Amino acid sequence: MKSRKFNLVKKAQFKVCLDFFANLFFTYCVIIGLALILFSSVTIECQVVGSSMRPTLNEYSDIENKKDVVYVNTCDKTVTYGDIVVCDTAKDAIIKRVIGLPGDIIDIVLSNGEYKLELNGKIIEEDYINVSTDVRIPAISRNGMDHTYSKFQALISEKPELFNDEVKLVVPDNTIFVLGDNRAVSVDSSTLGPIHIDNLQGRVELTLFSGESEFAFYYDYLVRGKFFTTLVNMF
Repeated sequence: MKSRKFNLVKKAQFKVCLDFFANLFFTYCVIIGLALILFSSVTIECQVVGSSMRPTLNEYSDIENKKDVVYVNTCDKTVTYGDIVVCDTAKDAIIKRVIGLPGDIIDIVLSNGEYKLELNGKIIEEDYINVSTDVRIPAISRNGMDHTYSKFQALISEKPELFNDEVKLVVPDNTIFVLGDNRAVSVDSSTLGPIHIDNLQGRVELTLFSGESEFAFYYDYLVRGKFFTTLVNMF
């Protein structure tokens, strides 16, 4: 009799454990399903074209003949310094890095033999920009900022209303100043001027690099819970 009762207790305990894990699995599947719906609803998929954001994006596209893909959170229009964003322009959409926000004072200055970004009176060390290792290129041109400087000077003539008495650009209200990481080839705010916030498609939230498997990408997003970031950034 005791053995029978013991077996019944074990079966009951096993059923409780089985029901618990079954419910847990079902809940997890529901969460993953909702996460996928959320992901497809609030993000747009954009293939990165060109080399203006190297080395951050499309670093190996020439070698692999593939392009990185970014997922832009269209619900997240609040950006800050360093964010990578997709913006509409008169010709096409561009993907760039946020350098200046409304009210910021921006200049391109010569410092220690290199042209560098000056933001609100301070030199900004940008470790993300593309720097050439070709010794045939003069040192002053290896970070590509000499091209940005030239375009910046042209912008002074084209849009003088953007500049203060010290001939430094003041980012207007409701706009952002963006630059590409590969300054030697990038068409950005140094040419176009600040981008109006209404032309901002959104902030890049996730990147599927050309050498990364889609399985690993979605594993990180779903299993490791990165979709919670998407959820938080919606509000």
